[in-house]
Amino acid sequence: AEIGIQILKQNDLLGYIIPDSLLVLSNRKILRKYIYDSTKIREIYYCGPKFDDPVVSNIILVLEKESDEIKRKNNQIILKFPLEQSQANNVIRQNVIENWDYEFLINLNEKDFRILDHLNTNFPTLGSLIESSKFNIKMSRGVELGKDGMVIFCDDCKRFYPLPKKEFKCQECKSIFNPNSIEKIIVDEIPNGLEPDFKPFIYSMNRYVVNELKYIDITKKGINYKDLNIYKNRIVIRQLSQDNLICASYDEDSVTSQSYYNLNINSSSIPEFNNSYILGLLNSKLLSYFFIKSFGSYKKLFPRILIEKLKSLPLRVPRTTHEKLLAQKLTGIINIILKNIKLNKNSTISNLQIISDSLVFELYLINDNDRNYIIKFIEDLI
Repeated sequence: AEIGIQILKQNDLLGYIIPDSLLVLSNRKILRKYIYDSTKIREIYYCGPKFDDPVVSNIILVLEKESDEIKRKNNQIILKFPLEQSQANNVIRQNVIENWDYEFLINLNEKDFRILDHLNTNFPTLGSLIESSKFNIKMSRGVELGKDGMVIFCDDCKRFYPLPKKEFKCQECKSIFNPNSIEKIIVDEIPNGLEPDFKPFIYSMNRYVVNELKYIDITKKGINYKDLNIYKNRIVIRQLSQDNLICASYDEDSVTSQSYYNLNINSSSIPEFNNSYILGLLNSKLLSYFFIKSFGSYKKLFPRILIEKLKSLPLRVPRTTHEKLLAQKLTGIINIILKNIKLNKNSTISNLQIISDSLVFELYLINDNDRNYIIKFIEDLI
């Protein structure tokens, strides 16, 4: 690509069919910056897999050699997608690429860039609040064990380990496991007389509600259960979305697997900044929109929720009297949702979620036009 651009004369055009890894991968950043600093990006067309037995999908990149920096930055990039992808063609100004670490974010439009910039600029991230001395916020994954609860005992180490999927040997001492030493420590019912050895275990969960509980034996030496205090009175966040929305709930004392995150506001200098309030923010359309637009792509809309991405979420800390009043209202609504969802009052919950979303939009200073845009974007996905 560099050689092709170098041999071009001013305003000459060059087209490439190249792997779409160029768009965002960190190891392609140098090339993206060179393209940004040397050309007007006339068009990016995502064509997907086009060759026989493709290993990767592809894009067509049309570049125009341009030495004038102002013309490059003001250039309008045309973004196109195949008809079968059901994604509208789009146009973005070239200078926004610089603000996003030179990633070619073809799934965003100018309005998305503006809204995301507002959220990223004006509100602290969850990660920064975890580090703040004004709050005691903890977030961690659950037990390092699969949902099946299968473990195996090493006769040499005298410790239990999650049942390996590949090599049937101990990763510590390298001895071969005994197949007769396999146990299942997540069960439907607690065996008689062993109640102190077990705790409730979240087996499945939806937004605002735990669907299915099982029980986990917490006595197996070697299994990393984490500090059991992290499972008390906290928000639980699922790695997988529910209907393209962040899936979070509240739970008092159930253990989770490592596919869930446990978030707890242990103490706060602002009483309105509490677990119920944060749950309302997390389950809002606004933060799902933020997550999709920040970390999704033209390939996979809602990516798996990883802990570092969670830490990037912007959270509104209520400080003024008005903000605290809104936070109190949101907390009240969320507490009502938590009570009603157990009664399967779906119509009531839907109405309460609309009120909750409206309060969140107001807290984040989102105007009516942008609210309607975000709501339509999310509802078109559900």
